[in-house]
Amino acid sequence: MLHVAAAPELFDRTLWSSATDERRAELARLVAGELGPEFEYAGLRTYGEASTPVAVFTHATVGEFSLVPGGGFDMGLSPEEEEAIRTAREAVEVEADDFDQEFDLLLSEIGQMRPLHRVVVPPFLIAQRVLSIGRALRWLPNLSDPLYGQVAKAAAHLNPEQITAVLVGTGMRLPAEAELEYAARGGLHRRLFPWGDRLPDDATIEAMLADEDGSTHNAFGLHGYGLYPVLCADHWHPHYRAAPDDGAPWLGSGMHVVRGGAADCYPWQGCGEWNLMLCALRMTDRAAEYGASVRLVYGLGEYESADVVEETGAAKKASVKKASKTAPKKSSKTAPKKSSKTAAKKSSKTAAKKATKKAAKKSAKTRKNA
Repeated sequence: MLHVAAAPELFDRTLWSSATDERRAELARLVAGELGPEFEYAGLRTYGEASTPVAVFTHATVGEFSLVPGGGFDMGLSPEEEEAIRTAREAVEVEADDFDQEFDLLLSEIGQMRPLHRVVVPPFLIAQRVLSIGRALRWLPNLSDPLYGQVAKAAAHLNPEQITAVLVGTGMRLPAEAELEYAARGGLHRRLFPWGDRLPDDATIEAMLADEDGSTHNAFGLHGYGLYPVLCADHWHPHYRAAPDDGAPWLGSGMHVVRGGAADCYPWQGCGEWNLMLCALRMTDRAAEYGASVRLVYGLGEYESADVVEETGAAKKASVKKASKTAPKKSSKTAPKKSSKTAAKKSSKTAAKKATKKAAKKSAKTRKNA
């Protein structure tokens, strides 16, 4: 178990950013000593337009993991992000008045992403990509994905029993919702997407789906955030009131949280599919119509107390609760329940009356283009 006193740079990403490459490599070797033989330190890499390198570890059966330094961030949809959505809506209205419902639908769900609250996350390793079908076959030899069959490189969509088998087989866990959002934001302060506020277009999505290089990774090395419905360890709560502030999963009962799923709706038909790629957007696991995808996490430490630097650059004294190294294993056994096959593909992300209207618009446009 790593502690702040021994490796402060691992618990504050601003200290990690200001460290030398020699110090980062030293810290990465310290982390390697905490890991099992399945992990191997692969070196420091820089992704996209980021200037700070990421320590990358390779897992024998899962693939590449990024070391995400801990730190504080504002979890949820900020006023700045809401304003960016409203500005984008106005710009689209100037060009065409078709399907402005996608913005209205998103704005109607803001309450599920609030109140905005400060969370301080301990360091962790996170898989750069969701688990593929080819890699999942190691623990699920009879797997046939409901969307992609046995295409080895495609993202796996798994049911609860299959997810449990993967977690037991790897000895890892699902991400806490706070960890996943923190990793997706990649250090950006109150921005809509892992790359900023620009709405994704077809070229962006196709580049991410191609997955040919690191150009579509965010600053922490995450590839394709929002493309696939990633299951979180947290149970669903329709708001953030009384949510943990230490990066731990918010447990309860019933449904779990899922984030993402845009690729399962691609090619898009203008019904708000890009919403699924927002850093702050969250849904119930019923949105994972074909099963949930898995982005594995390995916890590295817990907070005692630390000085955390804000994204704005101002120092803030953080009094932080201790976070457990891993989520309780029992929480991973209640993964997503299958939704009705008769439900519209995108209806699961909204209330039934809104979803019906959206599905009808989609169906009408499909018939028109046929």
